Amino acid sequence: MNTVGIDISSDVFDACLRNAKGLCSKQFPNTPAGHRRALSWITRDGVTARVCLEATGIYHLQLALRLQAHADVEVMVANPRATRRFAEAHMIRAKTDPIDAAGLLSYLEHMPFKPWSVPSETALQLQILTRRLAQLTQERTRERNRYHAVHRAGPHGSFVCQDIKHHLCELEARIESISCQATGLIKSDPQFADDLRLISSAPGFAARSSTKLLAELASLPKDLLPKQWVAQAGLDPRVYESGSSVRPPRRISKHGNSRMREALFMPALAAIRCDANVTAYYESLLLRGKRKMQAIVAVMRKLLHALWGMLHHRQTWDGNKFYAMPDPA
Repeated sequence: MNTVGIDISSDVFDACLRNAKGLCSKQFPNTPAGHRRALSWITRDGVTARVCLEATGIYHLQLALRLQAHADVEVMVANPRATRRFAEAHMIRAKTDPIDAAGLLSYLEHMPFKPWSVPSETALQLQILTRRLAQLTQERTRERNRYHAVHRAGPHGSFVCQDIKHHLCELEARIESISCQATGLIKSDPQFADDLRLISSAPGFAARSSTKLLAELASLPKDLLPKQWVAQAGLDPRVYESGSSVRPPRRISKHGNSRMREALFMPALAAIRCDANVTAYYESLLLRGKRKMQAIVAVMRKLLHALWGMLHHRQTWDGNKFYAMPDPA
């Protein structure tokens, strides 16, 4: 079996391959033609291959999909934090693309192999749409703030005010267009449509927040447990203790998908206000001495557990399963 480590950048990628003959390296353009050439090089001599590459935003995706589609190739998409720590543990001081590719090859050969779970085509499209929607929404908020500031300048800022108004109208139209595209994509897939129905039944989740969270959850491996969902969102508590004197307060790790945390935050606040069971759980945390932000994060984490159960068992929201309120004395 050939083993390959690949370091990817926007324009090219470096591959380091080990086979029965030894070690060799090669660079390819990060284009469809380069992907085809790399696949032929990796599977030369008709043998199977295992490939390790890092999750690098969007640059690794098309190559990983191309390799995964080949029957003789297994792909592992590694967490960049893990591969960096692995290189540091081996005292690798220099950093170049060929050295990183060799480091990924070593990581592949020494660490447990975890096959990449390929997201569906619908999941990939929906994730790109919702992330673009988040960008436009953020830009709309910025423009509204700019309009407020310029409007206070009086008649001197009238031209700029008009310009910002036009841009806001354009942003509203683009946001609406992408929202409709995402809604149509979900409706075209029965599984996604039913998942959205279940998520929307939870308190605090409107159509847009449900869609945003669904897009991030859909790309996760299907066999993950609730605690692994929490870890993927970076909501898992990080214990940091040393000796008898170092005992700082526990904080969430944030070693995960920040977009999942963003998609949970506002729904958690809304659920605390509008759902009796969530409110009771939040207040019980405050009574135990938790600060408000700690309690909100705990609600986010528990909501994620609840959503896992709802999607796993195909059930709508049940507040009593989230938190059973004590009987009034």
